Amino acid sequence: MIKYLPLIVVILLSSFSVYAEEANKEEMKPQIGSINDSGMVDPDEYEFSNAENKLWMDKHLLNIDKTVRLHYEFEKTGSYEDGFIDDVYLDIIKINEDGTRNAALQFFTEERRQKVSPSNLENITGNPVIGIYMQGDVYEMSRLTEGGWKYFHRQIKLAIADNNESEPVTIELDGKEYQGEKITLYPFERISKKSRLKEFSDKRYEFIMSEEIPGKLYKIWTVINDPENPSVPLLEERLTLVNVEFSSEVVAKKEN
Repeated sequence: MIKYLPLIVVILLSSFSVYAEEANKEEMKPQIGSINDSGMVDPDEYEFSNAENKLWMDKHLLNIDKTVRLHYEFEKTGSYEDGFIDDVYLDIIKINEDGTRNAALQFFTEERRQKVSPSNLENITGNPVIGIYMQGDVYEMSRLTEGGWKYFHRQIKLAIADNNESEPVTIELDGKEYQGEKITLYPFERISKKSRLKEFSDKRYEFIMSEEIPGKLYKIWTVINDPENPSVPLLEERLTLVNVEFSSEVVAKKEN
């Protein structure tokens, strides 16, 4: 479910054709990690890391108090395989009395468009774009390395749980500057000698969040460098907020 849970620890990314194929084999949810998984903790005693708080515990959508469309642009480049550019649209369509929001999410377009159940977008407070992107990333790493998705799920979750560092950044959106925070992760750096991961062990994840922009997510960036040609990454992906459109009547585009 995409609904915001007390212990959401998620993961995301690009090649969603793989996600669609795997989803038919085994039902997956857009979050990765919860109170009910193998890393179960007591939420009253567990001390969440800064990354966990910013990515999963924070109620990102509560700084939106009217209907709005958030337009994210996704771009995949690199020398490893063909890239593409596509769009992601998150519509906040209702502000509920209990403080939650109802939304509609279009993740990619045409043949790449991912199915997202409307029921998973009702009564939410977290930004669902983060979860969908990160779940896709797990399947992408599984495809690239021919490894099991659960392994990558676990490594990324552990990296988020261990991360208490961030750095201030200034971002620009619609010609204005905002203050934000960048969280950087290297989930696979400890396993660089594994032959299956030798090309991908230095994969870097950056999340840029800002309290000052609707939905708080500004950018997710991942990059895998080519050790023989650092100027041209093997794979690079960017998901960036490019436009915020407020309207009294945001019309959400939903799949039939």
